[in-house]
Amino acid sequence: MPAVNVRAVFGHAAASLEGVRADVGVDRPAKVSQLADLYVRDVVFDEPIVTSDGIALGGHHTLTVRRDGSYRYQGYFRATGYPSYEVAMVTTLGYQIPVPGAQPGTGQLAFAVHGRVVGTDIFSSGDQEYHWDESGHSPLLQTQWSGVRHGQFQHRLEYDTDWFGAAGGVVNFVAQAVALGSTLGAAGVAIVVAGTAADQFDLEQLVIPGLVGIAMAGGAAYVFGPGAMFPAFLIGAVATAALIKQRHLRDEERAFADRVFRGRVPFDRVLLTNLVGLGGVAFTAPGPGGAILVNLGEGYENPTTYTGRGGSETGKKAPGQLLIHELTHAWQIANESFTPEYYCRALPTAVGSAGGDMSAYEYGPPYDGWRSFGTEAQASIVADWFGGSRNPDGGHQRGYPPMHDSDKEPNPYFRYIRDNIRTGIA
Repeated sequence: MPAVNVRAVFGHAAASLEGVRADVGVDRPAKVSQLADLYVRDVVFDEPIVTSDGIALGGHHTLTVRRDGSYRYQGYFRATGYPSYEVAMVTTLGYQIPVPGAQPGTGQLAFAVHGRVVGTDIFSSGDQEYHWDESGHSPLLQTQWSGVRHGQFQHRLEYDTDWFGAAGGVVNFVAQAVALGSTLGAAGVAIVVAGTAADQFDLEQLVIPGLVGIAMAGGAAYVFGPGAMFPAFLIGAVATAALIKQRHLRDEERAFADRVFRGRVPFDRVLLTNLVGLGGVAFTAPGPGGAILVNLGEGYENPTTYTGRGGSETGKKAPGQLLIHELTHAWQIANESFTPEYYCRALPTAVGSAGGDMSAYEYGPPYDGWRSFGTEAQASIVADWFGGSRNPDGGHQRGYPPMHDSDKEPNPYFRYIRDNIRTGIA
């Protein structure tokens, strides 16, 4: 029997195979191969579409999700009596994301379906049933499989309604998806739009005037980009359009950062904001129109001297280290190594680190190639090299001076700065 690559099969759940055993319901003792077989099995969510009494409309839908991130969503509406109906439905697969000491967040994969079904009245022509069958791939399913496989399958159905028209279709869609997520008790709902809905909706309709890639929907702020929306927050205040700030890097901040990146970060595309993700953690994400949104929270005003992780607590990083970490993500986006996988993980990564799980940020010895490190690990390598001995967090590079590039007692991690960051080789 071939050996099981534990990290490849279980992802972040590999940190606790005992948790995997309990999750799949296997008694002790259990073989890793047995756990792997059960863990990667397809999961099918299946339910009828039922309307209230007296409404001659029904149907059925099924969502099949797979460990590799692929999905198939299929179903039908059917007119079962005299009337004809214009039908619209939002369907979500959601799961809770625990946040220590706070309400949980929710990750959601959202679909939208719209069609017309014709009843038995003699004045209408068309089909009694409307069918759909969509297949695709979502990194959310792959990277968050441990939660997704226990997800909650929900839908909201409207008839004689058109959510997809020119006037406000996306507003209604987001409102419905957020409402479904809130049934899980969520403090924030991350929405990844899937299927044909990703082509039908223009999230720019929700944008706050004067800002790029930041929207208000249902009284909450969102950072959004191609096909996804993530909840964002202000430290110590309720997020309102008037309190959200956004700007380009100042000239002195560009010069500060360019000591590391040497022209390889497209600063004209970078926009800083004072928002943070769930858990009060900074994060970076691609925005619309090629923008790169670097969300620094409390580090927004003075990012080159700020020493926190995005919140009000400081003294956790070397001055400017958070900026360098997040700009490494901007470098990844610009150099095409910032994959959709990590875009979809913007919320869960912030939550994990807030709860003390820093595994995504850890990196090993400098023996392997740059691409062998995960996206967060790459950013940590660069930020730790920048911070060096000034980094209160310690780490592999604390024994070297900040930005140490001397041939005398060289920092072995500098080769990634020289050979990758400063050449743009992802």
